[in-house]
Amino acid sequence: MKKIFEDKKIIFILFVLVAVEIFVFSSIPGSSMGNIKNIWPSRIYHMVVFFLFNFFLFMLIKKEEINKKQIIIPVIISLIYAALDEIHQIFVPFRGAGITDWLTDSLGIFVSAVVYFYYFKKPKSNI
Repeated sequence: MKKIFEDKKIIFILFVLVAVEIFVFSSIPGSSMGNIKNIWPSRIYHMVVFFLFNFFLFMLIKKEEINKKQIIIPVIISLIYAALDEIHQIFVPFRGAGITDWLTDSLGIFVSAVVYFYYFKKPKSNI
């Protein structure tokens, strides 16, 4: 029996669900009432959702040994998706693109890369 994170079909479904969820939430019109006083829930959401997006993307291209391409390519794709998400919000009523949102997304992406690298890094045998 395969573990859940070894089944590429399940990982792909989770990746697509996270990508769609990002798009759907970005499509919700904002409020005309101005800025929200407590921005932390939004920041935490941005970090978590892009952490998951990047992590599932890592899992999709996972190989036996980790190399630079396996780290760099998903990070670049995730950063581009985050930027496109911000551009998309320009066209949503009462929403806009924000560099702070993109930087928060980037933080989640980079934390995901670090977690992935250390979690799946296999110790080298001395034999």
